[in-house]
Amino acid sequence: MPLGPVPLPPADLRIADLAGRRVGVWGAGREGAAAIRALAAHAPGSSVVVASSSAPPDGAAPLPDGPDGRPPRHLHGAEGLAALAACEVVIRSPGVPVRGPEADAVRAGGATLTSGTALWLAERGDRETVVGITGTKGKSTTSSLLHHLLGKAGVRSVLAGNIGRPLLDQLRPSDPPEAWVVELSSYQLADLPRAPTIAVVTNLMRDHLPWHGDEATYHADKLRILTAGDGPRMAVLSYADPGLRSAAETLPHVPILWVDHPDGLHVAGGEIREGARVLCPIDALPLRGVTGARNVCAALEAVRALGYEVADLAGALRDFRPLPHRQQVVAAADGRTWVDDSISTTPEAALSAVAAFGPGPLVLIAGGDDRRQRYDALARALATGRVPTGAVGEPLAEVRIAGVVTLPGTGPALAEAVADAAREAGRTLPVRQVDGDEPGAVMVAAVAAARELAPAGATVLLSPAAPSHNLFRDFEDRGDRFAAAVAGLG
Repeated sequence: MPLGPVPLPPADLRIADLAGRRVGVWGAGREGAAAIRALAAHAPGSSVVVASSSAPPDGAAPLPDGPDGRPPRHLHGAEGLAALAACEVVIRSPGVPVRGPEADAVRAGGATLTSGTALWLAERGDRETVVGITGTKGKSTTSSLLHHLLGKAGVRSVLAGNIGRPLLDQLRPSDPPEAWVVELSSYQLADLPRAPTIAVVTNLMRDHLPWHGDEATYHADKLRILTAGDGPRMAVLSYADPGLRSAAETLPHVPILWVDHPDGLHVAGGEIREGARVLCPIDALPLRGVTGARNVCAALEAVRALGYEVADLAGALRDFRPLPHRQQVVAAADGRTWVDDSISTTPEAALSAVAAFGPGPLVLIAGGDDRRQRYDALARALATGRVPTGAVGEPLAEVRIAGVVTLPGTGPALAEAVADAAREAGRTLPVRQVDGDEPGAVMVAAVAAARELAPAGATVLLSPAAPSHNLFRDFEDRGDRFAAAVAGLG
């Protein structure tokens, strides 16, 4: 059972309502800075204090000026928490948990805890069209695809939210777009009091358990995009996901457009189809594999939900540029292809990447921060070479796995799971474990180990199936160090 909902901020609370009040900004990163700028521009007379869990690191960007023309006080630790509890309203950054003793202490002091996402949505009201996109995986790619396809359909849109500029830096644009395309993380959705105009959910997997508490709560927080307030006017959901099918049964008032269903937009036989009609082959897309094609289906259905159409799908996507660190070929050297899929933070994402770069031979580099991942399915696929493609009702892909290199963190657990699965399958699969605590040296060692395992013509795939924060600054840092290590092979 999920842990239960958290107290919600008022759905109609706007930045202007904070004028003259004591306001806390919880978090001093890019979202916190955007909140300070919004208060300075739209909440005159407010007094602002900034709090974070620790002191700012050396070299951190200075805080912007607040409503009084000076940078706000920046407190941390117990002192910062006490200052927030004394405020009337606290704007939390997305990474700040909405549950737990710290959030409880702030609310117990009488403060209303809200977010930049909630304040921004209140500003839009029912006047502007907002397409909110979430999902455990694929939300950034689907958001980018939707923004691109809307442009091809002649619709002016802005890409924002978890991707692009912070929402509070786009509070009152002088020339609002015809549609906002907003990527929303579970951190932004957990206490959202108002749903977007149209909600798109790509999938529900297992992730972010330390932040949410358990898998059921994580899923419930994600699904606030469908349940907040009066709900969206329409939803685009994947019929292939049992969690989304179950959620739809509780939303009889929300019209649903299904993708990944044989009667609608779906992927089958290496093609995007609508029912029996072929729209385009997957090979004509700038994205690899079934998962990328399914993201295209979700984006196209969202275009239609807004009342538009894209006649030539392959042509419209010809100049689309996939996002970095997402199944990105960074080099073809030494007779091998080197692929950066550092965005992969779940075993399911790694499976999709392995399938996309079959039939092999392939060496996988994986491992990272422990968020209670389950590696059984990934290990079984690697050991047997039989990998789910992601296409509904289609057989497993045959991929020749030449070896696995594991990184610190979850690497030992993955190595053990692969060894167990290989024994069960009666096979031998080479596994190399890399240790260390210096990010650059670890990645250089991993790339060197992968080159030893990879025969000529192989693909070496960095698809970690885990977050990066145990060793690397973020997934971009992890991917950049991979590319640098590959470039250093000579």
